[in-house]
Amino acid sequence: AFKDKGLAPENLSRTLEDTGTVTSVLIPYNTCGAYHSGVLGVGVAEYFVYAIFNWLSPIMTFIFAGFNIKIKKLATGKA
Repeated sequence: AFKDKGLAPENLSRTLEDTGTVTSVLIPYNTCGAYHSGVLGVGVAEYFVYAIFNWLSPIMTFIFAGFNIKIKKLATGKA
């Protein structure tokens, strides 16, 4: 889909990182959320409000994509 829209593969990689990896600590039933909850000794719902980067990152990613900010295009090969 990215190639069909003329977008470089780096966009997909960055989008997955910005939306998937950083939000995993906010899901209590996966290994990342369970680990952080166990280490901190509090439930995910208790530290959610303090994990600003983790829930703000996907929002900013969608805003950047919507306004075409820092979106790398495929090289067309034309001079």
